[in-house]
Amino acid sequence: MATSAKSRHCKRATQTLVAALSAGLCSAAFGSGFTVQSQSAAAIANGHSGVARADDASVALLNPALATRFDAPQTSVALGGIALTADFDNRQSLSAVGTPAIGPARSSADGAAPLLSVFHTRPLTERMAFSVALYTPFGLSTEYDPDWVGRYQVQTAELKTLAVSPALAFELSDQFSGSIGLSAVRGQTKLISAVDFGAVCFAAIGPSACALGWILPQGNDGTARIDAEGNGYGWTASLAWQASERLRFGAHLRSKIDLDVAGNTSFRNPALPGPFAALTQTPATSNGGVASTLVLPEIASAGLAYDLSDRTQLVADATWTRWRRLQDIRLRFDNGAADSIIPFGWRNTRKLGLGLNHRSSAHWQWKGGLEWESSAVSDANRNAVVPDSDRFFVGGGVRYTFNDARSLDVALGVIRFARSTIDRDIVGAGRLRGDYALDSLHLGVQYNWQ
Repeated sequence: MATSAKSRHCKRATQTLVAALSAGLCSAAFGSGFTVQSQSAAAIANGHSGVARADDASVALLNPALATRFDAPQTSVALGGIALTADFDNRQSLSAVGTPAIGPARSSADGAAPLLSVFHTRPLTERMAFSVALYTPFGLSTEYDPDWVGRYQVQTAELKTLAVSPALAFELSDQFSGSIGLSAVRGQTKLISAVDFGAVCFAAIGPSACALGWILPQGNDGTARIDAEGNGYGWTASLAWQASERLRFGAHLRSKIDLDVAGNTSFRNPALPGPFAALTQTPATSNGGVASTLVLPEIASAGLAYDLSDRTQLVADATWTRWRRLQDIRLRFDNGAADSIIPFGWRNTRKLGLGLNHRSSAHWQWKGGLEWESSAVSDANRNAVVPDSDRFFVGGGVRYTFNDARSLDVALGVIRFARSTIDRDIVGAGRLRGDYALDSLHLGVQYNWQ
């Protein structure tokens, strides 16, 4: 009987920790907030529109079919960054055992991610061109205050990706061009969260025995860390149509990519007295490997560029991202812990962008843009790693042209997220309830030459 009871207690502790740990890892990798659009300074200034714009080498990313429009090699190097601020107001969050969560009433998560992108196009024949883009398709860097009420769900989350996308473009006629290409993505993710061993003890052994040993919820914390990385591959296709001298249409599709990641789970466990030490030696609290497949969804864009005059151009884009692919994900542990299937229930997103470019002189071109995007995250499945919501973007910038071969873009944009609420209950990590206010700043500098 004692052995059977001990087995059940260990199983309950393992289930508690695996659920808390794996929920954080999954959500750290996905969300509409992780689609990085600010690789090009010109795109930032135009509300992330540009699938039909063809005035620098960033077409290698936005629409490689337009590479056939250049008679000479083009190169653009873009340096920028995204800074995110997330303010959280606690609304009666609870610990894993249902008591009030201990921590400040207000917390903030600040993150900054530098971006470097390189684009190049080169004509191969009169009707064929090559392009390549080196860029960051998805990314995240978020760090909460270590003592905040949601520390058992997440403390630090990072996602870094690097993609290379070569493509061949073909001029199909005087009006139409198309391209096909490949994408290779390298991804790295890190997640750090606190582990409430007091709550684990209450679930596995019982409140009375744990209280006698001073093993109390929110009073005996450990730390869990997951580091994983992997590769994935996909394809791209695009079209461009010069409908008239002033009007051009463009379309671009990026396929889904299965990013196979593998890494390690590591723990810093507290020193618990006597028989309670067994709680830190279960499969779910032991260092080991973890593996999963993360699906990066399809992204389809269509847009136009219309010359209102010889000096002024209007650009507009519409983008659809198939985040609905992420309904759940399976994590596989090699330390003896059971696989964990985590539900997502995310939805597809839509984005509309509008930009205007006006050349005031031979050297100066002024740019502006607006963008609206829906969120893959609903109120029912919002989490602390992706407290995402619908957002509105305003961007602006300027291009200075030195001569026929060289120019410089500088752009600045701001995203204002719709204010949102969270009510996220994770077994072993407590129930996080509160309000979120998010804002992000986007900066880009881009040098173009041929």
